Amino acid sequence: VAHRLSTIRHADNIVVFQKGVVVEQGKHDDLVLKPGGAYLELVSKQMIGPSAAGDAAGDAAGGDHSGAAEAASGHEADSSAGAKGKEGDAKGVDEGAKGAKAQKGSGYVSRAFAMNKPELPWAVLGLMGSLGAGALFPVLAILLVEMLAAYFLCAKTTVKPFVSNLAFPNTSWINSNSTIVSFFDSVGKCSAESGGINCVWTAEGKWESGGDYCYNAPSFCVKFWPPTGSTKVYKESGMCFGSMETTVRDYSLGFLGLGVGAFVSLFFQHYSFARMGEFLTRRLREKTFEAILRQDIGFFDMTDNSVGSLTTKLAKDATYVEGAVGTTLGLLVQNLTIMGISLVIAFIRGWILTLLCLSTFPVLVVAQMFQIQFIAGAGGASKKVYERAGSIATESIAAIRTVASFAAEDKVEMLFLGALKSDGKAVTKTALGAGMGQVRAATGLEQGVPLQRSHHAPSL
Repeated sequence: VAHRLSTIRHADNIVVFQKGVVVEQGKHDDLVLKPGGAYLELVSKQMIGPSAAGDAAGDAAGGDHSGAAEAASGHEADSSAGAKGKEGDAKGVDEGAKGAKAQKGSGYVSRAFAMNKPELPWAVLGLMGSLGAGALFPVLAILLVEMLAAYFLCAKTTVKPFVSNLAFPNTSWINSNSTIVSFFDSVGKCSAESGGINCVWTAEGKWESGGDYCYNAPSFCVKFWPPTGSTKVYKESGMCFGSMETTVRDYSLGFLGLGVGAFVSLFFQHYSFARMGEFLTRRLREKTFEAILRQDIGFFDMTDNSVGSLTTKLAKDATYVEGAVGTTLGLLVQNLTIMGISLVIAFIRGWILTLLCLSTFPVLVVAQMFQIQFIAGAGGASKKVYERAGSIATESIAAIRTVASFAAEDKVEMLFLGALKSDGKAVTKTALGAGMGQVRAATGLEQGVPLQRSHHAPSL
C-alpha cells in the first residue's frame, strides 16, 4: 500500500483502488497514458498540486497522450532523483543543485529590504539612532581627554622676571621660586580678563592692552611662552584651582548629557531594528513553510529534506537573514559614523600622526577579512551537522513508540551524539580562527605599531 507514487513507479504491477473497487492496474508507463485515469490524476496531483490536477487530467482526456506522458516522465525523473535511483537521475539532481548554487544570493539583500518595506518608518528612526550612537564615542573621547587635561590645568613653575626683554612683567606678586601657571597650546585659548581688560604680555615686552592696570591684575597671559603657545599666570593659587574645579564640573555635566543621549540613541537603534527583524523573520517563515507545502512528493524523499532538517531550517534560516539586514545594518551605520567623525577629529588635532596610524590600517583590515572567511567557512559545515542532528532528534521523538518497542533508545542516542561529534573539526577550525585573529593584539602589533610611529612623529 503506497501513497507516495515515487516508491512504486518501478513495480511490475500497480493496482489502483477507488472506494474498495479495483479501477486500474498495470505498469507505471502504461497507466499514465490512460486519459482521465485515476492513476494519472494521482500523478498530476502529486507533481503540480491540486489546482492543476484537473487541467492535466483534461488534457489527457482530450487525447493529448504525449503531454500526459511527458508530465509523468518528468515526475518520474524527479521522484527517481529523490529516491536516489538511476545514475542519470542523480546527475540531473547534481546539475540542478549547481544551478541553484549559482543563483544563491542573487538579489538577496534587495528582496529582504523589499519584504521589510512596511517597516520603512522604523528603519529611518533606527538609522537616526545609529547615527546618534556612532557620534557618542568620538564625543566621549573628547570629553574624557579634556576632563583629564583639566586636572593638570594648574602647575607650579619658576619665573625669573626681567631677564631680557622677553621676560615676564615685573608685577609685585610674582614669586620667582614657585608661581601657579596654566599652559595652553595656542594663544587664543588663554584669557585673563579683568575689569573688561584682557591682560596679555607680548614678545615686545609690553602689555597688549590695559597698560599699568595689568600690573595689579589678578592674572595675565604671556603670549610667547611656551613657543607657539601661551601661559596664564595667577596671583593666587585659589583662582587656578577654582577654574579647574569649574572646568571639571562642566565636563561632568557633559558626561551626564552624553549618557542621556546614549540611552535615547541606542534605544531607538535597537528597538527599531529589532522590530524590523521580527516582522521580517515572521514573513520569511510564512513563505518558507508555504513553499515547503507546495513541493513535489519526491522532494521529501531526499535525505537532505527530512522532517528534522526542514524544521531546523525553518527555525534558523530566517534568523540568519534578519541578522544580516536588521541589527547588522544598524551596527554598520554606527561604525561608519564613528570612523568618519573620529578621522575628522584626528586630522584636525594632528594630521601627521593620523596618516602614520592609518598606514597600518590596510594590514589590520586584511587580517580581519581572513579571520571572517576562516570562521564563515567552518560555520557552513556546522550548519549541516546541526541540521542532521536535528533531523535525528525530531524523527526519533516523533516515532518514540517505535523506538521504545525495539529498545533502540541507546542506538538513537549514539546516532545523535555521533552527528554532533562530527562537528568537532569545524568547531576546532572556528576556535583557531578566532584565536589567531587575536594574536595581533596579544603580540602588540595592533597597538605597538601605531604607538611606535607616534613616538617618532614629533621628530618629523
